[in-house]
Amino acid sequence: MTWTNRLKLWGGILLVAAITFALTLLFNQRQSQVASFTATVDAPVAMVGSSYGGVVTDLRVRPGDAVTAGDPLFTLSSLQLQQDVSHGLNPLSTEAYTIDAESGTITYHAVSNGYVASIDARPGTFLPSGSPMALVVADGERTVTAQFELEPSEYGRVEQGASTRVVLPNNQTVQGTVAGVTVKTNDQGNAITFVTIDSPALTDPALSSLTRLGTPVTVIMDLRDDGWLAGPTEELLAFLTKIGLR
Repeated sequence: MTWTNRLKLWGGILLVAAITFALTLLFNQRQSQVASFTATVDAPVAMVGSSYGGVVTDLRVRPGDAVTAGDPLFTLSSLQLQQDVSHGLNPLSTEAYTIDAESGTITYHAVSNGYVASIDARPGTFLPSGSPMALVVADGERTVTAQFELEPSEYGRVEQGASTRVVLPNNQTVQGTVAGVTVKTNDQGNAITFVTIDSPALTDPALSSLTRLGTPVTVIMDLRDDGWLAGPTEELLAFLTKIGLR
């Protein structure tokens, strides 16, 4: 065998070994990840309600409308308010509603910037006191609640602060971290792991239509890698990230 053939042989062997090692590391990395079977976006919610009920006389918004703090939502005429005023009471306006004692009407306002998720007010309908009248989802903080069905060995490798990837409905991926973990048993007796994900990227205004309350997403969570390949796997992933392949 000539030296040229020997070099080709050893070169081929080294190439196959390198590819095999890389694939082994990638397989190990895949074994250290789990995907949620369901996940949705959570957001802070403000419930609009009052101790005064009445008949809706004016509706200013519809579900899905964007609002800013102080925007009027709807107005109702309240017989209860009129009776209180006639008895000498002086009910005061609040951040959530403005009282017009002379006309006996109450105008409800948004208490934060956001959008109207639901509204029970319809012109001519009666809304009882103490009932939820509208739901406003505030801008800003967004989290994800993901559900996983994990084996005991997998659950033992879930860590606070672990890296996650949130896949949005348009297949765009944003980074997140594990902020909380709880376990509940479903009706079938299976242990379901609920994981809360923090991701500052979800507050990006450009993603507002994809991060509304209840939006379905997919979460891929990293588990702690306890194997002897943990170090080489991290080095390979860092290299792939550096050259733009991950």
